[in-house]
Amino acid sequence: MPRHTASAPVSVSVSAAVTCVLIGGLISGCDENDCTPKTIAGVYEAYSPIVLAVLPEAAPKSIPGLAVSLGLFAADALARYLIEHAVPEDKTWLLIEQTLQGQRRTSVFELGTDHELKVSVNGAQLKHVDLYVKERQIKVIIPRGTAAEVTVTDAGNGDEIALRGTVPGDLDGFLDLDTGRASPDNSPESRAADVQVETFGFNVGPKPVNGATAALFPGPGRPTLHACMSMPAKSWTSEFQDWQGGTQDRSWCVRTNAGHYGLAVPKQPGAFRIGSAADLNALSYLLWAQPGLPAAAATPVPGGQTNAC
Repeated sequence: MPRHTASAPVSVSVSAAVTCVLIGGLISGCDENDCTPKTIAGVYEAYSPIVLAVLPEAAPKSIPGLAVSLGLFAADALARYLIEHAVPEDKTWLLIEQTLQGQRRTSVFELGTDHELKVSVNGAQLKHVDLYVKERQIKVIIPRGTAAEVTVTDAGNGDEIALRGTVPGDLDGFLDLDTGRASPDNSPESRAADVQVETFGFNVGPKPVNGATAALFPGPGRPTLHACMSMPAKSWTSEFQDWQGGTQDRSWCVRTNAGHYGLAVPKQPGAFRIGSAADLNALSYLLWAQPGLPAAAATPVPGGQTNAC
């Protein structure tokens, strides 16, 4: 997917949310020559949504593991930094410009993704905002003396993600996809689970249970929520058809026993197909946001947790 670039800032009048979409390295599908389990899993992994609070005279703070601060720059220092440094692969830089002690300063954050991202700026006090995107850099310009929330979410082709997780290959028990709870055999909780994993015997690997079903997606590309909901009734079975853990370029639509739709792929093992017992027959999955299963909440930075000027 091509990247969205702009040679000059774009000024936008704000009456509601202002949204800018960054086109990064997220692919919507893969051809037969480049459709490895790792590629598929990378497509399905959604970037965790975050919210950064921007207050007058206080720089926004980094979020451990999500938004790493690269520094606070004056205009000339920022220009030199951007010339001397390139955005690393699989990363995106978010630049937030604001006024601090009478001077324009820009906080630079590194986000651990090259996915297609959507950046929104909300706030009744906000009169206008400038946005530009260039080479996986998104810049948001906040007017002097205003407060705002800068929200970063995975554009995700329009399908919001409610939750995601992994069914370990060495689980030897049950897992409820809707909650992520694991339970042992013969426990009361196992009757509400969606997937069982056996590690010994003739049926090693995951299988849907308790009314949960799976449908092998014929492709090409990755299925959307609509595609999974449109799968013919005869496609849904109580097994992951043609299952082979970690080595096959396959994906399945899943439907939990609570009626929620999702997507599952074999988890990619380590190099040379060597991985831990938990990885070798593991299943990575996500459930889309649907009625009764809301989209994942953003990770906020409270207003009080800001960097001192």
